[in-house]
Formats: sequence, C-alpha cells, structure tokens
Amino acid sequence: MTVTGTPGPLPTILLAHEKAHARALKERNKKALEVLLAPEFIGITPSGRFSKKDVLSTLLPGLILQEFIISDPQLMGASPDSAILVYQCIADCTMDGQSMTGTFHVAAHYAKQEEKWVLLVWQITPVSC
Repeated sequence: MTVTGTPGPLPTILLAHEKAHARALKERNKKALEVLLAPEFIGITPSGRFSKKDVLSTLLPGLILQEFIISDPQLMGASPDSAILVYQCIADCTMDGQSMTGTFHVAAHYAKQEEKWVLLVWQITPVSC
C-alpha cells in the first residue's frame, strides 16, 4: 500500500473498514452498515447522493454487488480525528436493474467518533476511458 502522510496503522485500519463496507453491501448486512457509517454519512455515486437512511432503506434492497476489488489505496490526509483514503476499484453491480461495471475512483472520508473510525463521506466516480 502506498501511504502519503502519517505513517502507522491508520491506512491498514481504514482499508479494513473499506473492505468491511464492501462486504456489508455485498451481503446486504444492514447491522454492519449501521456500525460502519457515521450518522451524518453521505454517499455520492453515479446514481445520486444518499444519506445513511437512504442507504439502509432504499439503496441496499435494490443493490446486487457481484465484485468489488480495491487497488492502490493511498492515505491522502490525516489528523487525529479525520482521514481520507483514496483508491481505484473494479466493481460489478446492479442497482435497481441497471448494471454498473468498470473501474472507479473512490474517496472515503473517515471521522473518529467516540474512539471509532466511521465512514463520513464516500464518493465513487467512473474512470474515463
């Protein structure tokens, strides 16, 4: 893993959180997402903008995630209570019957709340050909 900024275990912790986030989406694990996502979470995808409530009640039931492979994760900025992990991913999913497959850029902004890292803002953007 390439790390820019503060060295140490933080990139490993955030990468584990991103993998858990993808696994929770794939398994449609609402309880795991409730723990991983901050109360004020915002997700930005090609399909729109989603709050935590939207993800749990609307997005999750219509999502079929077949594959989500993370590559080249980089910690772009960190402070004691905030960190941004960026990476590329290969994703294959269907959202309400619409296929979304390809390579994407992801930016994941984490905040430390009550001594736990939670996902505050998550943005996924298709890579242009």
